[in-house]
Amino acid sequence: MVTIKEIAKLVNLSPTTVSNVIHGHKGKVSAENYKKISSALKDTNYISNMGARLLGHHGSKIIVVILNFDRRAEVNIVSDPFYDQIIGFLEEEIRKQGYFMMLYTSGSVTESLRLATAWDIEGLIILGSLPDDAKKFIQQQQRPLAFIDTYVDESYMNDDFINVGLQDFQGGYDITKYLISLGHRKIAFFADGDHLIGVDEKRFLGFKQALSETGISFQRKDFFALDYRADKRHAFLREISRNQLKQYTALVFTSDFLAVDAINVFYDNGIKVPRDFSITGFDHNIFSEQIRPKLTTIGQNVNQKAVLAVDYLVERIQSKHVGRKINILLNTELIVQGSTAKPSEVLP
Repeated sequence: MVTIKEIAKLVNLSPTTVSNVIHGHKGKVSAENYKKISSALKDTNYISNMGARLLGHHGSKIIVVILNFDRRAEVNIVSDPFYDQIIGFLEEEIRKQGYFMMLYTSGSVTESLRLATAWDIEGLIILGSLPDDAKKFIQQQQRPLAFIDTYVDESYMNDDFINVGLQDFQGGYDITKYLISLGHRKIAFFADGDHLIGVDEKRFLGFKQALSETGISFQRKDFFALDYRADKRHAFLREISRNQLKQYTALVFTSDFLAVDAINVFYDNGIKVPRDFSITGFDHNIFSEQIRPKLTTIGQNVNQKAVLAVDYLVERIQSKHVGRKINILLNTELIVQGSTAKPSEVLP
């Protein structure tokens, strides 16, 4: 296997200059030398020796993406189209930056921190952490750290983490206001479980704000908690569709996955959307486009989330010093499609 020193000798340049080209540091190499070295790397079929780089203390070039998910023994979280999509974008951006992605589904913060130490990783990206878990990561992790879709309690914030999220409150508000504009007044809310934290909580608060501004009272019975286990969730949806849901003209779901899942259950039980009631989702993933009718939903730029998280994290890794806190909430977009319509009769 050809070495960096051999490449340097071949092009009559320093090993450091060759290393900068290998790692994509274009700003440190002239255009002429960059082209010369790139050509030599291609001609000699150079392959980076990761083991040698680790032994040489040049960094592992590994960024670990952690999905905090305590249900991993029962549910494959990557089967959710949102996580499948964002993991793909993260891997692409991490690779473009000259790093390698390690993906891990963790059941606890302790397990995640143990992994980070054992593998000598250079940075962490945490997907969907709970506020208390985020606090522990911030306090205990010594490496550059980025969160995606995490709400950190203000009292726990310091100047050493990155968070890229979404205007979840605004999204929940906008989609509810849209339903109200169609004439809906009896609207139910469906979420993943009954203990709302983070993104689902913000979407729920936006939903309630839109109702309140219109003078529509929200009651506890208008909230429906869905089980993460498909068999129990489907049995519950079948049960409430027989009677409880007849008082509503619209149903708001906190994700496209849950909305599409419900539409299919309802269809199998003789209920059609939007004939019997309108349904909305959140995310605008592939499910919302493939279901018929197409799902009215809140769109978000998942690729932008991944790019921002990785770019800021790599900047922090390469600067080798504590940076300022970065907290970015991206805008949402209302996507109106076929699953909503004016109610045939506005219930009193």
